[in-house]
Amino acid sequence: MHIYGSKLVSISFLVAISFCATAPARAFDLFGLFKKQEAVTASNAADVVNPVNYSASIQSGNAVLDELLTPNSVLIKEQTTPASGTTGLVTRARIDQKRLLGALYSEAYYGGTVDIEVNGQNIDNISLDTDLSGKFVNVAIKVSAGPSFTFGRPFAQSNAGAIDLAEFGIVEGATAKSSLILSAEAKLIKKWKSEGYPFVRIIDRTIEADHTTNKLDVSIQLETGNKAAFGAITVVGNTDVNASFIAEQADILVGQLYSPNLVSRATRRLQEVGVFDSVVVSTAEQPSADGSVEVNIEVSERKPRTIGIGLTAGNFEGFGVEGFWKHRNLFGNAESLRAEASIGRIGQGGISDLDAHTGLVFVKPNAIGPATSFEAKTSFDIINSNAFSKQSGKLEVSLSNDLRDDLTVKGGIATEYAVVDNGITTTNTSFLYAPFALTYDTRDSTLDPTNGWYASLLAEPTFAYPSHATFVKTSFNASTYYTVDPDNRLVLAGRVGAGTIFGTDISNVPTDRRFFSGGSGSIRGYGFQMAGPLTAGGKPQGGLSFMEASVEARYKVTDDIGVVAFVDTGGAFTSNMPGQGGSIYTGYGLGVRYLTPIGPIRADIAFPLNKIPGQPQYGLYLGIGQAF
Repeated sequence: MHIYGSKLVSISFLVAISFCATAPARAFDLFGLFKKQEAVTASNAADVVNPVNYSASIQSGNAVLDELLTPNSVLIKEQTTPASGTTGLVTRARIDQKRLLGALYSEAYYGGTVDIEVNGQNIDNISLDTDLSGKFVNVAIKVSAGPSFTFGRPFAQSNAGAIDLAEFGIVEGATAKSSLILSAEAKLIKKWKSEGYPFVRIIDRTIEADHTTNKLDVSIQLETGNKAAFGAITVVGNTDVNASFIAEQADILVGQLYSPNLVSRATRRLQEVGVFDSVVVSTAEQPSADGSVEVNIEVSERKPRTIGIGLTAGNFEGFGVEGFWKHRNLFGNAESLRAEASIGRIGQGGISDLDAHTGLVFVKPNAIGPATSFEAKTSFDIINSNAFSKQSGKLEVSLSNDLRDDLTVKGGIATEYAVVDNGITTTNTSFLYAPFALTYDTRDSTLDPTNGWYASLLAEPTFAYPSHATFVKTSFNASTYYTVDPDNRLVLAGRVGAGTIFGTDISNVPTDRRFFSGGSGSIRGYGFQMAGPLTAGGKPQGGLSFMEASVEARYKVTDDIGVVAFVDTGGAFTSNMPGQGGSIYTGYGLGVRYLTPIGPIRADIAFPLNKIPGQPQYGLYLGIGQAF
């Protein structure tokens, strides 16, 4: 979906085809209580055999504890659906006892009890032959938390020697939450694996609750196994994609010391080439005869060809149609070819007022090693924007390289021939330029991030002919995301951006190469390109610099609906120093998000704080993904 300008709605739809006791201490299987157990209930009350209707409540005498326990109760969660006879009700109660004890352990209450009564009678005393069907019963879940336990002196040892569990979160005297034990074991395994021990495992654990001292004693025995190198690599599931390419793209070398990070990186790189529906990279659980760890790569291929079509409509931009065809695996090594075309502004004038685009993009992964991709693209465009009209042809080739998991560099060379009319003059210009980009990305999602950073640094040295003008266009953009609450319901997001063109004055920079601000991805509340210097006739003229900033508060009301409040500010400027030679424009507004598996569908309404005469008094924007 795309929206351009303000007071405008433009929509684009794209389709592409134990517990045992020994006084005074108790030793128990703490971890068995955390296995997920659910009552089997009918989806429709009318389908329940011998239905027993009931109401359930937790009675602990502690409101905070009630709040902790309630989400773990099957009896409460399922009480809108009748239980199937006495057996069904008792089954739910038995599950609840285990789940609620596990919840108590998670908060260090190891002496807690959970007693469940049905109409005042303990479930242990209810015969399964008792007929409760057709009756409405009251279920009381009586919980006694008991004292809070702290860790005694923890003990852990491996075949390599003693282990200080304090390094892994288990500290003598600290509140003995069961989650800390689970976390410590996970951290132990992770630490040893990261040092090249793929077969490390917990071979024994003892957890004792001493009810005379209210201490929990923890003992863990770890077996590290031997260090191992990667061994034979097996590829399965591929049909059209070459196994040799898959193994090379995974970038796991036989003889290289085992590392879980390399396994994760291999998974990500294979997913990113775009030819697989699923990728699973796993290692053997036992060493091979030579002591190495074998690697198995299992893939499921996507269909190699796909097509898509899209429609756009807006009361300012008119109608539009777009489409593409893509082949994901031209020669068996995930080379892709995409042909695309679009026509816009239908109904906004004659044929000469239409926007049009055609393009062809070829991408070859693993061009110079698994971290490098080659891209070549050509395009022809007709653009009729607020600032200028343009007809151009472009050819660009580039290489990108993943310097790290979160850092990518891309550089290339491009040429373009453009005829640009800014309403005053028409220029015929050839450009030779070298675009360069450095990108840092730690976001947890590209369409709906809740944590992390994104930053990009762009530079484009340019030579124009016949004017012989040389200049460098640079820009920097950064955004960050912070989750306020543990459920990711409230996210604060911020964005800053700035750019400058240096090497010549503004008269030598073609209009289409200048900076513009305003619109959906910039400063909402203003028309596309309108938040900057204007000509005497009210048309945007662009600038040698820009700066922008945005803040958003995103709140998830339900699992499907979110709301957003935002403020955008900034502008474009005639000086190459951002902030000089122009005005600051500020827009503010509210938005709604419909949260889908592919990302949020957004609708924003924004209002300009500094109104521009003759321009709409608000802007309405639709799109897929967050604004930034």
